[in-house]
Amino acid sequence: MRKTTVLFGLICALAAVAPVPPSHARVLTLEQALDLAIEVSPTVDIFRERLRTARQDVLSNHGRFLPNLTTSFYGGRTFTGPTKSIFIDPQGRPIQQTGDDFENWRFSINSSMTLFDWGSNVYYLNGSKKSAKAAEYDLQYQKDNVTAQVIRAYYELVRTKNLKTVQDEAVEAAERNLEQVEALFRIGSNTKADVLQAKVRLGNTQLALITAENNVELARATLASLLDIPMDEEIDVDPSLEIREVQPDLRAEIDFMMKHRSDLIASRTRITASNDNLKATSNSRWPTLGGGMYYSWSDREFPENANFFRTDYSWGVGFQIDWAIFDRFQTKAEIQRARATRRIAEEELRQATLDAVLEVRQYYTVLREAEERIRVSEETVAQATENLRLTEERYRVGAGTQLETIESGAALQEAQGNLVDAKCDYLIAKAELLRATGRQVVAD
Repeated sequence: MRKTTVLFGLICALAAVAPVPPSHARVLTLEQALDLAIEVSPTVDIFRERLRTARQDVLSNHGRFLPNLTTSFYGGRTFTGPTKSIFIDPQGRPIQQTGDDFENWRFSINSSMTLFDWGSNVYYLNGSKKSAKAAEYDLQYQKDNVTAQVIRAYYELVRTKNLKTVQDEAVEAAERNLEQVEALFRIGSNTKADVLQAKVRLGNTQLALITAENNVELARATLASLLDIPMDEEIDVDPSLEIREVQPDLRAEIDFMMKHRSDLIASRTRITASNDNLKATSNSRWPTLGGGMYYSWSDREFPENANFFRTDYSWGVGFQIDWAIFDRFQTKAEIQRARATRRIAEEELRQATLDAVLEVRQYYTVLREAEERIRVSEETVAQATENLRLTEERYRVGAGTQLETIESGAALQEAQGNLVDAKCDYLIAKAELLRATGRQVVAD
């Protein structure tokens, strides 16, 4: 008896200090949580930057078709020392130079461009455009992944809150049962063993309530982490569970996934991009034709008259053929790397396809299973509720036992928990199936 009393007191003390969510917590709808997650997600930001990088590559490859332009200007003073060489002046007289210093001014401008390269620049440009398109699909896929993660975390919090509610009701039922048993014991209608059983039942439900409350806090912290919400800001969710049933067809879902899933489209796009890069690299083995022009001017003293830039200049226009006959196997290595990149892209697509089909099958199965669990759990809750009512009535009139009442209450609590689990699993699987098939992941 003493041990039971001490255990009961300890349980009550633990329940008193268990964390309770503050009343000022901000309640988020699922839509608000999804919008916030996409805005603050580091993963989404990383893929946004990758998309920007890919678009800059497109701009860089557009530049391959334009001429370059460089210019330089130099101004200073030049000093020369004595020399043994002989300089012949305009009159034909030999003069030995003894050294000099003078102003030195130079200006030049150069431009060149590729005129013909067997289509390499075209292939490089097309490849970069396809890579940028693949980066767009990667970004969309990551957004869908983040959305599915938030939906899972949101409904995990809803799950734990509902399970806590079930446990609250179990504690209240155990307290009522204990009061009833003690009242009957005082009038001599039951035994001390019935009272002890009722107290043990209450203690167990209170211990389970502490665990349920901690589970709520852990789920809340997980959701807050995904939403990048500070620790000192409390959030909460609406615990209501509304189910809109869907009836997907597995074969149709897989066919839709093959055409619309973002990561598969990105992989196929990368294969075509790698083909373009391979063609561009292969064509670099052949000679290229380029054109260019230059203009240069130099003078020892900066002109102070209107003839500035009208004398002491030179300019030219010409064509150039470049052919790396032997480049120490650099081109061959680049071609082999491009071929390997294409093979890797093909194998990545094959693996991604296998994984995607498996994902669709898994979440389709989970969805159908959860649907059946909801139906069975709803029936079980109704039956367990009626069974508990009858058991309590039998015990009240002396036709039943306290153990039967405890077992009936535990069965109802279990059925209610199973129903909550089934509904949350259904909503999570529904969101994951949307993501796995390439559809837009939205709140139910």
